[in-house]
Amino acid sequence: MAVTILGMDIGGTNLRSGFVNDRFELSEFRISSSQAICGEKAPENIAAYIERLMAETGIRPDAISIGFPSTLDKARKRLLSTPNLEGLDDMNMVERLENALHIPVYIDRDVNLLFLCDCHANHLTADVIIGCYVGTGFGNVIAIGGEILVGKNGVAAELGHIPVRGLTLDCPCGNVGCVEMIASGKALKTLQETWYPEEAIGTLFTLHASDEPVRGFINDLALPIATEINILDPDEIILGGGVLQMDGFPKGALEDAIRLHARKPYPEQALRFHYSGEKQENGVIGAAILAFRHMKREKGQPV
Repeated sequence: MAVTILGMDIGGTNLRSGFVNDRFELSEFRISSSQAICGEKAPENIAAYIERLMAETGIRPDAISIGFPSTLDKARKRLLSTPNLEGLDDMNMVERLENALHIPVYIDRDVNLLFLCDCHANHLTADVIIGCYVGTGFGNVIAIGGEILVGKNGVAAELGHIPVRGLTLDCPCGNVGCVEMIASGKALKTLQETWYPEEAIGTLFTLHASDEPVRGFINDLALPIATEINILDPDEIILGGGVLQMDGFPKGALEDAIRLHARKPYPEQALRFHYSGEKQENGVIGAAILAFRHMKREKGQPV
């Protein structure tokens, strides 16, 4: 019997959803506003969105899998903190949705779902794989032996929040001096407003990739990536996120900067880079991959 997953990728701006079968084929893909379903009654609004989707399509999925731009507990049941969306802090989202919908629900960080999709698309099964996703913030994933590293409290791989000596900018996480403040889409927006106030941010790399401010930004992006490389000596490195997908982004310059800061001769001489796909549906497919992995484990099957 065919199995269908409702995959959802809830970002700071957009909610992407669709139904995915066990061949990872997508149907009924939709994009709507994340802000419209969040706020004071976020769980009820998300449940209502899912009920409308099922009613409109006539599809009742075997499971629902959702990515949130949040930190989660180790059990992947509770949202701990969601800085860019209201109404999603300190909440057992799995319990709330399962009680409302009577369908199994799986949740994880949105960046983990992108990573699962990228590993699937690139057929990556190596022992140590890292993913660095530069969007509004700096997303990070570490997989060891095929399993995403979660950590004691569920909040491992927050690479964007390593502290930088001498950096005094306040981070939305509550700390001061996080590398995300100089290596992220937020930092790029500040750069544009400071150095190129008359130009659209989307033109920075096509027009100014060789300028000192932009070259400095690329070097700042390389610092946390090279740091993690030097610690983990990974087999494969996935680079992605909206910043890296902007027109004219100098991928070669970023790779050169990473190599500059990587330990010599190794791991620098053995670095293998892959770039994340640019499709809007990647997080939805990654959500389905997550659900299928959970369902196999629950049946005692190998993942």
